[in-house]
Amino acid sequence: MKTESDKKKSGISAIILCGGKSTRMGKDKAGLLIGKKTFLQQIEEHVSGADEVLLSVKDRRDYPEIEARHIEDLEQDKGPLMGLCSALKECSHERVWVISCDMPLVDWDVAQELEDYLMDGIDAVIPVDKTGKKYVLCAWYRKSVWKILEEQLKTGDYKVQHVLENLRVCYVAVQGITDGPGKFYNINTPEEYRKIIPEKKEKAQQTPVVSFVAYSGTGKTTFLEKLIPKLKAYGLKIAIVKHDGHRFDIDHEGKDSDRFTKAGADVTGLISSEKAVLMDNRTVDPEEFLKKIDGVDLILTEGFKHGPWPKIMLHRKENRKPMPLRPEECLAVISDVDVEDCENVFPLDDVGKTAVFLLQYIQQNMQHIENL
Repeated sequence: MKTESDKKKSGISAIILCGGKSTRMGKDKAGLLIGKKTFLQQIEEHVSGADEVLLSVKDRRDYPEIEARHIEDLEQDKGPLMGLCSALKECSHERVWVISCDMPLVDWDVAQELEDYLMDGIDAVIPVDKTGKKYVLCAWYRKSVWKILEEQLKTGDYKVQHVLENLRVCYVAVQGITDGPGKFYNINTPEEYRKIIPEKKEKAQQTPVVSFVAYSGTGKTTFLEKLIPKLKAYGLKIAIVKHDGHRFDIDHEGKDSDRFTKAGADVTGLISSEKAVLMDNRTVDPEEFLKKIDGVDLILTEGFKHGPWPKIMLHRKENRKPMPLRPEECLAVISDVDVEDCENVFPLDDVGKTAVFLLQYIQQNMQHIENL
């Protein structure tokens, strides 16, 4: 595995091209979000292995949040070829990694892999996909080619592809680059943008999970039994999963499903007109198991004290036991004693207040997803 020192090579410049009009997208592509970062912020992070980063822009005042040196086109409205020529002319180093702001998935590992092809006698290293598409704005160039670009611009030819006819080019198949097919993706239209957003939001869109934790005898099963109808009254669909620390069987001895299980089936299913069940007859990761539950608004678990999900702790004074968790670690505490170290504390004898809290929690979770 490469270390940061391995990734940082001397004598490299990087150019981020973001002076385009984004006509097909309908809005500035550089400002589109991918997770919590804009395309431009993510690309800036991806080129941090270079000694020098230049930002090709229409106006030096654009993107003040980016620390890279801003380079304006020598002449306006001459397209990306002018932006590339102008920035190459200002670079400090001969080896230059160029990437446009519509390719936020290409990282520095890809750049390093392609740099190996920038050998003596080569002016540019251009990735090519299986359709023959040449990624001329996600490639390596030598600084010295700016003179060739300038000569082409003087003729009124602003096509970036045409400049390759006058360069010594090494073409590299995208399929041969590590994770190349998944990273070389131009995002120029809303449809193309939507294709990458679901992938990035997949984890965030999982149904919220809340674990109810208490010592045996506190009454958490009884509490949950009363809570579920309250939540259902709000129109919510609820799933509940109990953590059982012991071996359990739900098959009936001698029944067909039991026979299939004992024969070695990894998964056994039962379906009737009213309900269905799948029994996973293997060791299961609880997190992966809960991800399979869909079509509900909230997943409650009884137990999983050490699980990764937000926890609501139940504590009853008459049990004469310490709290199983520190209140400050909990999403909420339900107790018949005063609790100071948790913002959300509800009484044991008022299930309705917990139901309202969980309804609001679900709504906040949905709002958070919308804002991603």
